[in-house]
Amino acid sequence: MKTVFKLLGGLMLLVSLGSCEKDEMESLDPNLSNSADVNGIQNFNNGMINSYSSEVVLQWNELLSKSIDNRMPQPAEVKLYTMVTLAMHDALNNVVPKYETYALNNISVDASDVSKNNIHSIADAAVSQAARDMLASVYPPAVAAADDLLGKILSDIEDSDLKAKGVIIGKGATAAVLAKRSNDFPMGFAAYSGGTAPGEYRTDFMPWMVANPPIWPANAAYAPNLGSLTPFGIESGDQFRNEAPYSLNSKEYIADYNEVKSLGCTNCPLRTDEQTQIGAIWIENTSSSMNRMARTLIVQRKLDGWEAARLIGLIQMSQIDAYIASFDGKYYFDFWRPITAVRAGDSDGVDATAGDGTWTPTFTTPPTPEFPSTHAYSGGAAAAVFKSYFKSDHLNLNVISPYYLPGVERHISSFSQMAHENAISRIYIGYHFRHAVEVGERQGLQLGEYVFEHNLRELKKVL
Repeated sequence: MKTVFKLLGGLMLLVSLGSCEKDEMESLDPNLSNSADVNGIQNFNNGMINSYSSEVVLQWNELLSKSIDNRMPQPAEVKLYTMVTLAMHDALNNVVPKYETYALNNISVDASDVSKNNIHSIADAAVSQAARDMLASVYPPAVAAADDLLGKILSDIEDSDLKAKGVIIGKGATAAVLAKRSNDFPMGFAAYSGGTAPGEYRTDFMPWMVANPPIWPANAAYAPNLGSLTPFGIESGDQFRNEAPYSLNSKEYIADYNEVKSLGCTNCPLRTDEQTQIGAIWIENTSSSMNRMARTLIVQRKLDGWEAARLIGLIQMSQIDAYIASFDGKYYFDFWRPITAVRAGDSDGVDATAGDGTWTPTFTTPPTPEFPSTHAYSGGAAAAVFKSYFKSDHLNLNVISPYYLPGVERHISSFSQMAHENAISRIYIGYHFRHAVEVGERQGLQLGEYVFEHNLRELKKVL
């Protein structure tokens, strides 16, 4: 079946990375209920696992991107990414246990019948069935494409007990992830007028102030309860909430106000061409842009299938948890967006904030409170995972935006630069004050480090 995998259009990066080491840790904590026990780990075989390419993992990841990118609100998109990628990760680690799982317990896995000669048969079947079943469950519009890819992959695998076992494992992985997330509530728009005092978030800006049934009601906000959703890899939504917005009469807020007023509006004369480019190139949903970055790094660094599934799983876990944590802060502080602040600048009680009732940001402001910036939070989280995984901050890549700024490239030399540009882009498009992006990026880095250190860790054979 093995054909050379070609990334389809829209890859974000051309990457060159220095050599990296694989992290290892002992996983003998009895509270880690999803980790393989000593007997299971004794079947661990690095040579066998290294012989399994990332081709099928990437095929399903590419299909996932083509199916959901930019088709729904950002929190919904990242949750779908996370569910599918974790199902694939758990499926592989119930074929042969190399990493801790998220949901499907691999304590009693017996991999004694898996070898270099047959690992593709069972692993391809497991990954494919898991990805297909999860897509069918969480995003029915992708069923036809998923069924087609599943049929092609399974038809290229010779019928055998291992193939059948792989299908069973894949089904079990999806079922386990769905069961673990069975109490999740749906995310959607809700009527949310907010406050009326200076500094309080309001929804009286277009288009959300006008009802658009059945998509949103009048004065709509999105997912005001998302901060209370059970996280995937951190402990709680408020785990990193440790800083509040500036008071309106502070010199810091006044500086931030005047900055976004002069740089974030449509056709702002003070905004440079480079700042305009940064704003547009990073407008894309971070779940899709960071996922595309991960795919490119997998190809460039020649990661095997287990490594690929783990990297993508960690990235998407950090992304959904960044949304949960940032939304916890957003609705806790309920701070107003620049579009409201600038238009109400003459009535906010602060002499140094001159208002402009016609001020309009570069792009449509999302229907959520301002602080902290979710985009900065999720970019910082992804940067922390990438740096921890590859044990390096160094990159040499050209970033493009296939959805919003096609044909334009921007050079990035480090994951830190990526996180910083992704964060400050929100100032240049008029979405956030500087304090929100700085706090979001910092808290996102902390979250990403925590996700990497506590989830999907490598099992170490015990002699």
